[in-house]
Amino acid sequence: MVSAGLRVMYLTPYFRPYLGGIERAIEELSRQMQRSPEVEAVGVLTTKYSFPRVAEPSWPDRERMDGGVMVYRLPGFPRWSPPLYSVPLVWFSPRRVRQYLDEFRPNVIHFVGDGWFWGHYWARLLAPSLGRGERGGRRRARFVFTPSFHTLPVSRWWLAPVNAVLCRGVDSIVALTEQEAEGLSRVYRAPGGKLSVIGWGAALPDPAAWDSAALESVGAEYTDVGTPHSPSLPLSRNGHSSGLVTILCVGRLGRHKGQLWLLDVYRRARANFNKPTRLVLVGRDEGDAAAIRAYVAEHRLQDEVLITGEVSDGELTRWYARANLFVLFSHYEAFGLVFFEAMAYGAPVLSHDVGSNRELLHRGAVITPRFDRQAAAEGLAELVNDDLARRRLGAEAREYALAEFTWPAVSEKYLEVYRGG
Repeated sequence: MVSAGLRVMYLTPYFRPYLGGIERAIEELSRQMQRSPEVEAVGVLTTKYSFPRVAEPSWPDRERMDGGVMVYRLPGFPRWSPPLYSVPLVWFSPRRVRQYLDEFRPNVIHFVGDGWFWGHYWARLLAPSLGRGERGGRRRARFVFTPSFHTLPVSRWWLAPVNAVLCRGVDSIVALTEQEAEGLSRVYRAPGGKLSVIGWGAALPDPAAWDSAALESVGAEYTDVGTPHSPSLPLSRNGHSSGLVTILCVGRLGRHKGQLWLLDVYRRARANFNKPTRLVLVGRDEGDAAAIRAYVAEHRLQDEVLITGEVSDGELTRWYARANLFVLFSHYEAFGLVFFEAMAYGAPVLSHDVGSNRELLHRGAVITPRFDRQAAAEGLAELVNDDLARRRLGAEAREYALAEFTWPAVSEKYLEVYRGG
């Protein structure tokens, strides 16, 4: 059992300046942990790569983030990584890993996500001794593992034994959902006594995000991104444009997030809309931005579809506050943090039955059959047209997200795991 004065280090192959869903979760959890009187220090051990496998040699070796979280970055050798897997399959120096671990001296090491076996292996092997334990033996760090479980293609079956060994070697395993917990037990043989289920959290809504002036400025910031957008309409006091339904999608612009599929659904549904709409796609380009813009141009949707690219945290919260509806049709979602971020701002969700969506989105959301274009188009048209039903669902979404999925509540559950309770 870990005593008071927790020094928590998160291991992840990617972190700021790159910031995807897992990285956002680590950042928010780190900030919350830093506020706890039980936590002495929080660190992140990561690489000098952005997703997927892009070397960033100019990033600093060490950096203290706002709030005091310390970030340690490892360069990989060689810088170029073979495109075989999303995690960079390159060599990371065990000497540098030991140096960072000795410097930070964590008594809790949390592996977040699977696949970065070099980081996991060296951290497990090289974690410093922390003095004598209660029974006189050498005390070591407590290890926690949060895999991102999903069905592995044949080309990646080799990850199953790697993750199975990790599950056996750590002190605690945290699954994000009950569905993931079942998969970890069945495929990786995760010991039941080590396994618990704790999801991610959503940041509490920022009241400033609803400021009408701030929201009005959002539309003006993107007039030159290559996709014209609808003329500004008067904003109501809750931040929503009068008569205009803003449909928001947040996710990297890549095939796995399904924006092209969403555009096809939107095009099918729009003939049945009884009011003007705007579809906003927020996220950095990861291979599909050109195809998305080509689709928008081909079908003459330039006046209705806005592609923002990557935005700052403040801009993202303003888009959440402005959204009347949140939609995302990913190929797979282990947890879907963006769903709960949007729901916390009162946006109902439309998605489909993949990954953990059916388990988690049982309030404040409409879940259609997996990749059923007709059902998705009908659901979208119904939510756009029925203001009363959409607002009721949005109120339910907000209540659900703030009751079950806020970082203060989630961090307490993780603290219990870190303590060894």
